Amino acid sequence: PLDGASVAPHEAKQLRDEVREMFYHAFDGYMEHAFPLDELRPLSCTGEDSLGGYALTLIDSLDTLALFGDKERFSAAVNWLGKNVQFNKNKTVSVFETTIRVLGGLLSAHLIASDDATGLSVDSYNDELLHLSEDLARRMLPSFETPTGIPYGSVNLLYGVDENESK
Repeated sequence: PLDGASVAPHEAKQLRDEVREMFYHAFDGYMEHAFPLDELRPLSCTGEDSLGGYALTLIDSLDTLALFGDKERFSAAVNWLGKNVQFNKNKTVSVFETTIRVLGGLLSAHLIASDDATGLSVDSYNDELLHLSEDLARRMLPSFETPTGIPYGSVNLLYGVDENESK
């Protein structure tokens, strides 16, 4: 198994560089061929809105851009998302995927973009991702209105939980 003790410093640097290269290969491919759709279909090099139609891969990439210290791309993504993403759409989404990927991604990026101590604060940032997060969370609240407290599996962002949703 790979652990810190069994990897020499030069190997760790090489592995780090390989991960960075693979990320940017995927990220740049998404930005060139699929953005602003949710995902890149790798075989056809086309994009599709598979999970909600809100540039999901861009949201998913925010934490990695921050981790890599890529202030330019992180700032550009934060600014674009703040100006262009809206959740007031007739779209049924997975509560789990939307919570961990979208809500989590927006909230963590908000914390990074708004804190000078991160070294990645965005000058023009005015809590847009926080406002988007709150809007999305409010739209997802009906999925938690169940007798058990265990949420429904999906929720429509405009109309709430469908009456035929599995309990």
